[in-house]
Amino acid sequence: MFQNGEYPLLRTDSYAKIFLYNTHETVACVPRHTITLRERVKPDVLQRAAQAALLRFPHMMLRVEATDTAFRYRQNTLPPVVLPFDGVEKRYAIGSKDTHGYMFLVGYQENTITMEYQHSISDGRGFEEFIRCVIFQYLTLCGYPVENDGSVRGMDTRWSPDESADGYAQLADQKFSPDGIWKKPEAAHAWALTDLGDAPEIVTEVTFSFAQLHDYGKLIGVSPLSIIAPLFMRAFDRKFGGGDQPVIAQIPVDLRSLLPTSTTRYFICFIDLPYLPAYRGLPLDEVFRRTKAFLNTQMAREQLLYRAKAASDRCRELHEADMPLAEKMAAGQKICKDFVLEDSFLITNVGRFALPASCMPYVLDYGAVLPCAAQPFAMLISSFGERMKLSVAQRDHDMQVVAGLCEGLHAIGVQAESKSYPFRVTRYNGLVCGQN
Repeated sequence: MFQNGEYPLLRTDSYAKIFLYNTHETVACVPRHTITLRERVKPDVLQRAAQAALLRFPHMMLRVEATDTAFRYRQNTLPPVVLPFDGVEKRYAIGSKDTHGYMFLVGYQENTITMEYQHSISDGRGFEEFIRCVIFQYLTLCGYPVENDGSVRGMDTRWSPDESADGYAQLADQKFSPDGIWKKPEAAHAWALTDLGDAPEIVTEVTFSFAQLHDYGKLIGVSPLSIIAPLFMRAFDRKFGGGDQPVIAQIPVDLRSLLPTSTTRYFICFIDLPYLPAYRGLPLDEVFRRTKAFLNTQMAREQLLYRAKAASDRCRELHEADMPLAEKMAAGQKICKDFVLEDSFLITNVGRFALPASCMPYVLDYGAVLPCAAQPFAMLISSFGERMKLSVAQRDHDMQVVAGLCEGLHAIGVQAESKSYPFRVTRYNGLVCGQN
């Protein structure tokens, strides 16, 4: 008989367990993905698509139960629901009665589908596998002539327990060296905008041609991240910095390229990327080159796996500790807040969202948002088709930092457009889930 931690349909990874003990106020545990369609969403068809996709992703059929000492996954036999969005006023709690206990949410508004997930079940790359299946099923059920080119884990493929594997288990019996990991100083912060609880957020979407950014990066020998991150950090530094402290971005790194796996679970580590005071007077292209050179020193396999194993071990040990649930929640939230507030803000890159070519005529746009939670800013980088999108969540209505980012893009020949809108984060609290 499987124990809860071993049974493939209830398995999570040892790192992401920490998100079970946090809330939407302490850490960005409910990211949002939006898919804009050519035609208005049909809620009944979307519900059928989500229900069908769960047959292909049975390890997503989860709910959370609170015990005296921990949160545990249990199987969920209820049908999934789709929920109406109105942009701001309607707010739901993921994993609660709102979602029939599911740790993901499917919503709709006009011609936009919204999909969110509690970070304990997946990272962005893994959840996108589920999104693609839902969208493909939806288009199929609508009667569109779409075909799976092999890029969708659709109903013509079979689920494997490896898809819910704990990738960090591969590191369990190995030791890695921290040699070469940058020992960061205290970072610059926007303290007045930090740890504001359930306060609303503003999101600005900055979109531009990926080819323009790529061509410029290729010309000077740097990567897109080596351009985007320092542009945002320079703008942050001009508003909130100016002293001896560097602006430091916390950046997640997908480990699947180091340890190939089909897992859709959370499988990342974090590195720290600085904008140093010495960069302030340098030309932009030199800052980009120095940023790229620094990234090269921090992306060694040994260093990344050391970071991943250390964080995974710490989170797993807390989850398994024999202590009252209230104390464990307080400890888990302290771990996360201390970790994220070591840096100035977070930048994450989910990469290119791709669908089969036959689906593209029916899908107009894609984007994703990472909520701020305790931090003052969070940026999510995505791309769809020929466009790249930077979604910047922030805690106030002052657009100076985002304006500085756009000015920096324009300065290197990247023509960017931006739009801002209010953002109310979907709630998460494990104690609410445990009441189902």
